[in-house]
Amino acid sequence: MTSTFGSILNRRAVRLVGGAAFVMGLAVLGLLGWQWRSEASVERVAVTGATQAPPDTIRGLTGVAPGTSMSDVRPALVSDRVVRHPWVRAATVTPHWMSGTLAVSITERTPAALAVDAQGRPAYYLDRAGHAMPPPDSAAFNVPLVHGLPPRAPGGGPDRPAAPAPLRRLLAALADTDARRLVSDIEVAPKNRLRLTTVPLDRYGSVSVRLGRGHMARKLRTLRAFARQILTAPPADSVHVIDLRFDGQVITRPRPLDG
Repeated sequence: MTSTFGSILNRRAVRLVGGAAFVMGLAVLGLLGWQWRSEASVERVAVTGATQAPPDTIRGLTGVAPGTSMSDVRPALVSDRVVRHPWVRAATVTPHWMSGTLAVSITERTPAALAVDAQGRPAYYLDRAGHAMPPPDSAAFNVPLVHGLPPRAPGGGPDRPAAPAPLRRLLAALADTDARRLVSDIEVAPKNRLRLTTVPLDRYGSVSVRLGRGHMARKLRTLRAFARQILTAPPADSVHVIDLRFDGQVITRPRPLDG
């Protein structure tokens, strides 16, 4: 009996000692891990998704230099800095402690139109939300030209669009419909009324379209249907202007006779 009781005590003691050693081991590993994390630093900033925004410029915007303690990096703050680049719509920042890499993944804006100055020179691109992007050095986009905007985009940060509200609605509607292929130029007239010019439509040539300021998606669908059903048919009268300013009505005007 005494021998059995002693054996049980010995086994319990071994378990206690083993458990204490395990806990101490975890504590040591935790301490070493904490020390390693506190000493881990950024060895490089890796940028992905950058096509029009130069990666070196994005690295500069992060404000994180090689040698910065990884524990001092605030991903949300770094992301906020990166999206201040006019071509960047969104940014995700992820620290990789083991490799010492700060990964910056960006999503760039997609051009929907190109604003030109009074001489027809490129000024800045606009995305569907009306944000301005400077023309890149090595790329051009097949998008409609916009006339009548200031030659310089207004400042104010990434949340301030450069285009007036009616133009923003038109750019969004162009992106959501297949009418974009019909549009060559957009004119922003006084009081932000819009007029666009189509690409050449068969024997009609380019047609001027008056849009007004509202219901852009509906008007573009009307233009698309009119171009498909009417303008592709043999012309009875040459159409020079299509007026869509009045809801539910399509008013056409013939091309003036020469002389």
